[in-house]
Amino acid sequence: MPPAPDSTPSPAPWRGSLFAQDFLKPNGPLADSRAWKALGDGELAAVAAGLREIVERFPRRHQPNEATTEDELIWPVLQCLGWRDVLRQQRLSSRGREDVPDGVLFADGAAKAKALQQAEEGRRYGHGGARVEAKRGGVGLDRSSDQQRRTPAGQVLRYLRRADDLTHGALRWGILSNGRCWRLYYAGARSVAEEFLEMDLPAILRRQNRHGLKLFVVLLRPQAFVPDGNGQSLHQFILSEGRRYEERVAANLSDMVFHQVFPRLAKALAAAAEGAGQPLTAPSSLAQVREAALTLLYRLLFILYAEDRGLLPVQNPGYNNYSLRQRRDDVKRRKDGKDVFSTKFCRYWCDLQGLCQAIDKGDPSIGLPPYNGGLF
Repeated sequence: MPPAPDSTPSPAPWRGSLFAQDFLKPNGPLADSRAWKALGDGELAAVAAGLREIVERFPRRHQPNEATTEDELIWPVLQCLGWRDVLRQQRLSSRGREDVPDGVLFADGAAKAKALQQAEEGRRYGHGGARVEAKRGGVGLDRSSDQQRRTPAGQVLRYLRRADDLTHGALRWGILSNGRCWRLYYAGARSVAEEFLEMDLPAILRRQNRHGLKLFVVLLRPQAFVPDGNGQSLHQFILSEGRRYEERVAANLSDMVFHQVFPRLAKALAAAAEGAGQPLTAPSSLAQVREAALTLLYRLLFILYAEDRGLLPVQNPGYNNYSLRQRRDDVKRRKDGKDVFSTKFCRYWCDLQGLCQAIDKGDPSIGLPPYNGGLF
C-alpha cells in the first residue's frame, strides 16, 4: 500500500520558486499530466520502501562526513529513483581540481556509452541528464565553511554555468543534496541562484506525505530529464505550462480582487465604522475608508504572495502556526463544513493584526525578521 496522505497542518516539505507552487499542489495541473499518471501506486510504494530503508539505515546521529553521506545515502537514493548509469568525478576543466562535480547522471546506458567516447571529460557532460553535487549530511546548503569559501549552492551555480557553456546548453540541470534537502537547479532560470526547488526527503517519509513523495520521485527520476517527441522534458513542460497557469490565475485574480474583494472590504469597513458610531457622510470619511480598504487589501496580497514564494519563513513551524495561509485554509475548511462563524469573536481579525505587527517589527522567536517597507 502507498503511504497515506498526511492530514496534519504542517508546512509542505518542499519549497522554492523554480516551478509555480500552485502547479505542484495535489489539485494542481501537474497531477493531470501523463508523467504523473504514469507512476502507479504499486511502483510508488516500491520506491517509497526503498527510500525509507536507505534513509533509516543512514548513521545520521554519528555526524557522517561527505564521503559517507555520498556513498551511503545520496547515490543509493539516486539509484533507487532509477539512475543506473553515472560517471563520478568528471572534470569540467582540463586543468586543476576546482571544477570537478561529484557526478553526472545519464538517462540510459546508450547516453553513457556516447559520453565515454569523448576523450575529454568535460565533453561527456553534453550527454548527461543532470549533474550532481553531494555534501556532508546536515550541512547548510547556503553557508560557507572554514574549508570551503564558496557555499554549496554557490559551488553548484559555478558548475552549472561551466557545464552550460561547455555543452552549449545540452546540460542545464543540477542536483544538490546534503541527504536531507534535495535541490533542483536550472541554468536557464530567470534567477538561477534564487529559483530552485528544494524537497526535504526525511520529512516527506516521516509524515507519510504521499503527494510530496510522488513529487520527489516524479521530478527527480530519469524520465523527468528526457525530452519527449516534441523535444520537451517534464521539467520544461512544468516551466512553460506553469507560467501560462500563473498568467491565467493572475488575470482572474486581478478581476476578482478589484471587482469583488475590494468593494466588499470597503463596505465591511464602512459598516464597522458606522456600527462604532462614526457616520460616514463627509467625503473625507469616505476617502479614509477607501484608503483603509486598499491598505488592508495590499497587506493580505503581500502576505499571501510572500508565503507562497517562501519570502516569509513558512518552513519554520513557529511562523507557520501563525501564517495567513493557515487562517485561510481554516476558513475554507469551516466554510466547506458549513460551520457557523461568530459575529462577536475577533479570532481571525486579531490573528491578522498580530501577524501584521510581527511582520512590521519582526519576531526572532519564530524566525521572522522585520520588513521595513512601511506597508505594515
